Amino acid sequence: MTNLMILEAQKFINTTYNRGVTIGTSAVTEDGNSTWETMFALTRALQYELGITSLSDSFGPSTLSILESKFPTINNTENIPINIIKIIQTGLHCKGYNGGKIDGIYSKEVQDSVLNIKNDMGLSEIFPGSGIEAKIVKGLLNMDSYTLASNGDLSIRQVEQWLNKSYIARKNFQVIPTEGINSRTVAQSMLFAIQYESGMTDEIANGVFGPGTQGSIKNHVLEVGSTGIWSRLFTAAMILNKYFVTFGDYTEEVADAVSKFQKFASLPVTGKADFATWSSLLVSHGDKSRAGSACDGVTKITAPRAQALYAAGYRYIGRYLYNPSTKNLLEKQIQPGELDVISSHGLSCFPIYQTYNDSVDYFTSQQGADDAKNAIFWAKKFGFKKETVIYFAVDYDALDQEISSHILPYFQAINIFISENSEYKVGVYESRNICQRIFSEGLSQTSFVADMSSGYSGNSGYPLPENWAFDQIDTVHIGEGESFIEIDKNVASGIDLGQNTFDSSVE
Repeated sequence: MTNLMILEAQKFINTTYNRGVTIGTSAVTEDGNSTWETMFALTRALQYELGITSLSDSFGPSTLSILESKFPTINNTENIPINIIKIIQTGLHCKGYNGGKIDGIYSKEVQDSVLNIKNDMGLSEIFPGSGIEAKIVKGLLNMDSYTLASNGDLSIRQVEQWLNKSYIARKNFQVIPTEGINSRTVAQSMLFAIQYESGMTDEIANGVFGPGTQGSIKNHVLEVGSTGIWSRLFTAAMILNKYFVTFGDYTEEVADAVSKFQKFASLPVTGKADFATWSSLLVSHGDKSRAGSACDGVTKITAPRAQALYAAGYRYIGRYLYNPSTKNLLEKQIQPGELDVISSHGLSCFPIYQTYNDSVDYFTSQQGADDAKNAIFWAKKFGFKKETVIYFAVDYDALDQEISSHILPYFQAINIFISENSEYKVGVYESRNICQRIFSEGLSQTSFVADMSSGYSGNSGYPLPENWAFDQIDTVHIGEGESFIEIDKNVASGIDLGQNTFDSSVE
């Protein structure tokens, strides 16, 4: 629905900055909707007003530093340029707050809205008063939300506000959204918080799950009776993963929830906040060094390789039903006689179907039906039995709106074709968000989660999907000489055991 004040804000941008020419962009669409296009234009406009000559869509460290040095607090004093106040008013309207008439006056309406947004961010104590500080301005000029979302949770919002309040004074910590939904930004803020509490300086802390961060959590194993900042950080991580414990001390309640999480994630059930548990809460791949009983790969399983895999503790092998290329990865598809080798060495196989599905345009209803047809053909050819789960791959980091517009229709078509033409089951291989959304729509039996890709937007900030069967966490090498093989190591939940006997096949 069109917001008249946002529409006025967009007209202000186009009128003031020569329909984008002045700030090096095109005219903003005047539709009354808060969009990234509008936010980028506001960012450029602010940079222009600050005298920055190299304008960018990004509100980066340079913009922040110059704003802090010139106008550390924007308020109703006379030295604030009118257009900067108009940008603030516009940003408030785009965020759903009352910025008043876009007239360049830092009115009571603006002041009240600034007080409200600071309170929503959890920053009213850190930044008291109705003036607006540079990091708050940066928080205005993006698409983050600071009010509880319709699907948000109050406990998660409490953690988000606490993180803002606790760490906003640190140089590289920026205002995070406080809508009660975990996200990539929120997940990274947890890593910053751990680094800060570990004693890292602003020059070292980077929000990355590196050796220093891992070393810190290894030194903070928590159990019942633990208190203080590390207990608060750990319970915050539990809450962000939707284990809704009481935020604060490590109580019996927390220990019970930890045991449930450990069991769900196939971790040793200790009830303690150990390294493996910390890791699984903080990053999608968790502790990469932990053992895996499943794997997948694009290399033929020979007898020596099967022996090496079994000796290393692997029991389930993911192999591909089909390879669309005649030039690349020539052993990607299951090879003649390979399944007999797998089964004769005490291993099971779970089938994966993947072609060139690495962009949104691939995923259509027609493609879903075509892929289902081809998958059925090859699954029967290789002797996979009824009820076998076939994992259909989505081989790129699909955004949430792309899941709705393309991925869901693709899987709907797969399900229709498979249910009408076979007794196979549908699985999905991709990020946590895709896997969970496909399952929530009733379109998958189990999920094969691409958690190794921790940088995927669909992994960071999302919990493991409820129906996960295999969790891909690292690429490793097994064996030597003729037994050598590169595989992706997977943790198995046990809800899909693959298949170790096969029907007569035509290989």
